[in-house]
Amino acid sequence: MNMDEPKRRPRIGEMIVYRVFGGEYRACRITEVCDDVKNGWPGFDGMTPEGMSVWGYDDQIVDDPRIREVMIA
Repeated sequence: MNMDEPKRRPRIGEMIVYRVFGGEYRACRITEVCDDVKNGWPGFDGMTPEGMSVWGYDDQIVDDPRIREVMIA
């Protein structure tokens, strides 16, 4: 993770795709935007379409429209 570069902050209610630490992609709807989600880094809380509660760092969010199109259909 490169926390030196500012990333776009997600918006509550927005559906995003992010890359988890294992390398796979996950879609979730943002439920909370946090300045310190963990370890002093900005991030988010969310809910997957399957109903799982998740969290991630802002720099894990995937902006590639091709991946978003496949994951958020």
